[in-house]
Amino acid sequence: MSYDYSENILVQESAGNLLHDELGWDVHFAYNTEVLGKNGSFGRKSYKDILLSRYFYEALRKFNPWINENQIREAQEVLKKRLSTSSLLQVNEEKYFLIRDGIPVTVKKPNGQTETKKAIVIDFNNPDENYFLAIKELKIHGDLYRRRTDIVGFVNGIPLLFVELKKNTVDVQNAYEDNYTDYLDTIPHLFYYNAFLMLSNGTKAKVGTLGSKFEFFHEWKRLVEEDQGSVALETMLRGICKKENFLDLFENFILYDHSDGRTAKILARNHQYLGVNEAMKAYADRNLNDGKLGVFWHTQGSGKSYSMVFFAKKVRRKMEGAPTFVILTDRDELNRQISDTFENCGLLGKDIKASQFIATSGEDLVKKLQGNPSFIFTLIQKFNKPNEKPIYPDHDIIIMSDEAHRSQYGIFADNMVKLLPTAARIGFTGTPLLSSDNITARTFGGYVSVYDFKRAVEDGATVPLYYENRGEKIVDLHNPEITNQILDAIENADLDVDQQDKLEAEFAKEIHLLTAEPRLRSIARDFVNHYSDLWTSGKAMFVCLNKVTCVRMYNYVQEYWKAEIKALKASLKNASQQESLELERKIKWMEETEMAVVISQEQNEIQTFKKWNLDIKTHRTKMEKRDLDKEFKDSKNPLRVVFVCAMWLTGFDVKCLSCLYLDKPLKAHTLMQTIARANRVSEGKSNGLIIDYIGIVKALRKALADYTANVGGNGGSDPTIDKDELIARIIETIGKAVKFLSENDFDLEMLIDAYDFMKLSYLQEAANAVCGSIEDKKTYTTYASELNRLMKYTDRDDITGHTRKQYEAIAAIYAELQKKRKHINTTDLMIEINEIISAYVEIQHTPPMAYEEPRRFDISAIDFDLLRREFSKIKKKNLVLRDLEEVIQQKLDSMLFTNPDRINYYERYQQIIDDYNSEQDRATIEKTFMELMDLANRISHEEQRYVREGFTSDEELSLYDMLFRDDLSKTDIKKLKEVAASLIQKIKTKIAEFDHWTDKQETKAAIDNLIRDTLWAELPECYDEVSISMYRQQIYEYVYTRYREVA
Repeated sequence: MSYDYSENILVQESAGNLLHDELGWDVHFAYNTEVLGKNGSFGRKSYKDILLSRYFYEALRKFNPWINENQIREAQEVLKKRLSTSSLLQVNEEKYFLIRDGIPVTVKKPNGQTETKKAIVIDFNNPDENYFLAIKELKIHGDLYRRRTDIVGFVNGIPLLFVELKKNTVDVQNAYEDNYTDYLDTIPHLFYYNAFLMLSNGTKAKVGTLGSKFEFFHEWKRLVEEDQGSVALETMLRGICKKENFLDLFENFILYDHSDGRTAKILARNHQYLGVNEAMKAYADRNLNDGKLGVFWHTQGSGKSYSMVFFAKKVRRKMEGAPTFVILTDRDELNRQISDTFENCGLLGKDIKASQFIATSGEDLVKKLQGNPSFIFTLIQKFNKPNEKPIYPDHDIIIMSDEAHRSQYGIFADNMVKLLPTAARIGFTGTPLLSSDNITARTFGGYVSVYDFKRAVEDGATVPLYYENRGEKIVDLHNPEITNQILDAIENADLDVDQQDKLEAEFAKEIHLLTAEPRLRSIARDFVNHYSDLWTSGKAMFVCLNKVTCVRMYNYVQEYWKAEIKALKASLKNASQQESLELERKIKWMEETEMAVVISQEQNEIQTFKKWNLDIKTHRTKMEKRDLDKEFKDSKNPLRVVFVCAMWLTGFDVKCLSCLYLDKPLKAHTLMQTIARANRVSEGKSNGLIIDYIGIVKALRKALADYTANVGGNGGSDPTIDKDELIARIIETIGKAVKFLSENDFDLEMLIDAYDFMKLSYLQEAANAVCGSIEDKKTYTTYASELNRLMKYTDRDDITGHTRKQYEAIAAIYAELQKKRKHINTTDLMIEINEIISAYVEIQHTPPMAYEEPRRFDISAIDFDLLRREFSKIKKKNLVLRDLEEVIQQKLDSMLFTNPDRINYYERYQQIIDDYNSEQDRATIEKTFMELMDLANRISHEEQRYVREGFTSDEELSLYDMLFRDDLSKTDIKKLKEVAASLIQKIKTKIAEFDHWTDKQETKAAIDNLIRDTLWAELPECYDEVSISMYRQQIYEYVYTRYREVA
């Protein structure tokens, strides 16, 4: 294939055309055409320049009529300047704010004094007034290295867009690992100004920001929320590179989050961008909708806190006036978390702490509301002044309610509405409104943006959740019936300590059942068995009924955890070498694992716990003295299990949390928020697991079925998958595989019951049975691979006994089918075939004692008749043919790669295989074998042709075959052989001089010229100009394809 049929034509050209024809960008191709110099193609003085001064100068002149030449030079110097000690991300952050907010330049006042004034470089309000330029194949030189980029997008000469493209046959991740990371090392100055990084192979595309791991690059699938979604590059280009979208994203949807002492550059995800802009429309129409901006439902884990920041940021930048945002929560930890997010993202101002914006009391809240601060962070409980006069400010107040469904009930919410009658209100929630939730809808209006469970999983914004009811599996685990009255009482007790006594008085019997020692011990023992089985999966959160039960459960788990370590150490004595290595790793992990209780403080807690003979001081010391939340969020920290009852259930994001154990009845919203703790995306995490000891599945299904009717009418999608359903699917798939084997004359029970060498023999017999035809093999492979996929989500107790043995046997047959013979390209083909047949002749269906000495062939002289006779004795002929096909296919691939003129051998091979697959009569198997053997013999003969022709390698023969013509004389043929041998040597020597020769136009041209010059100078005179040009192209494509890795 010509190198032109790469991303250049298939992807790059298409992207350029869309940018130009549909989106109005100016698009240029710089490859081998750019002229350097002030009056050159783009005004670059050297290939090191990445800021296009010509267009930057024009923008400064256009947007700042007052500016003079000195100030333009000053602006350019300020934008280019950077501290040598700054990291790439620090430089990028500094440049971002200069580009967004303007560059300070010195202005002289009439009295001779100076002041600074900001020079605008982008007109965000009028996108078409800016110059959008995309350059394909732009050369960029670093200090040591030279690179050429696929597409760089400039706005007014500033390189804000980087696009790396691959062929549609190459995975998108290769663009990140092979190219982008290399450019960061070799031409880092390209990314000083960068806003958006796009990676694509045409059919799939990802967008991300500087500093992000590939896992956090995301898709851009929709132009409006209602779209089903497409991951293609064209959707991303339309969504991001449309001029108004591009500038909107740059101005309003990029954040630099400085949490935990690290900087992360955040670009809004597709759903956040669309959702916030829907909320902006509602805010613009606030006088028409009575201040009800709507409910912003984006499922837990999809970045709701950042969406709140993006909304506040855009309102403050784009709307008139100076509104006050009241960010409302109902819990201290949520209040701290959201205020910290606003502070760390810089919305409160440079070096300004969130504490000065937090309402400390009801009086402080009223005082703040009577002023005009930019932000107020408060608990709903601070609206505790029922007799306060209503506030009618001369500016907008926007109430942003986090977890809106919880904060709109009761006297505090009524007080808030009375105090701020003219405020606009928007509710943010990670869970849908229930049909009975009329108050939230009355307060905020209907949905303004929806991003549900199903769509979040499909987009990779969250991971799928699997649900397992283990309470049913524990013998004598007695759970009371969980009524709505109990659920209400438990939730009230969580919110108000004074309600705890009421709960225990009204539901004494139920609480006693739930907290009885035998029950808790059974659960603790099961937890230890289950979680220690999943020891590579991630962190775990155990949700208990109340604070005392948290400490009790912690103690029981510690007891059984130590016992399990002791049992594992004892089992080491009887373990095999492989088993002992795995056991030692598991024991080390268990010994390192730390656990903690995380509960809120209350008065007299020391006395309360003493009544139960429990010590809370140790746990409280750990909670107060250490940053347990940071430790738990760190995937490498050994704090792996926490016991909670109310804290950390909502608004606490731990991406490495994989397993959630529930032993507490929860109401609908809290339940869905709690299980969503396990759905966050994290590196290497494929799913979350919900383990239910209390029987919450009915409540979960009711909550999911109880969605507000106005969301599409389909009631949403269950985010969990029932473990019983999973096991049923496994058993069903095993049944289908067993039946299929039986239909192909193999009884799986023979393999299960066999031992030692007999097991190996039956394994090959089974593999032979299912690869009689391509369709048979595909069918079996489908069953087995599906089974392997499903089994990943089970633990050792789910599939046991005979069913597990069936699965293991099916998986072993699949593994046998997947085996790849280790072929070495230099190995003689006929020796390979000899070894294949020898291997299958040795394994006979006879008792172990009756085995004969295995036969060996003299490989120095292949006897074809002997091979055929041996083949007739083999029972597993399908497997022999499969291996024979594979070895011939591999040899043909390597020979064709070396010499494309051997295509006739490949066509003959394909014909033999097609004939075999089309025949229903398996009597043709011996005929097929003989045809393959004959072909193998001819291939082997062809493989040695270079020696007979007088060459030292197959490469020389390849060039000779390409240049050969039928009308050559003996003298011409002799000359042609000399040319072929010398040319390939010259080419390889030249390539060795270059670094990545296929990446640079200069080096590619050098090789092309070498081929041209050698052919012109050395070929016989019968080769004319037209034929030399054709041969030159063929040889260049051959070299480009086969020697890319030599570089």
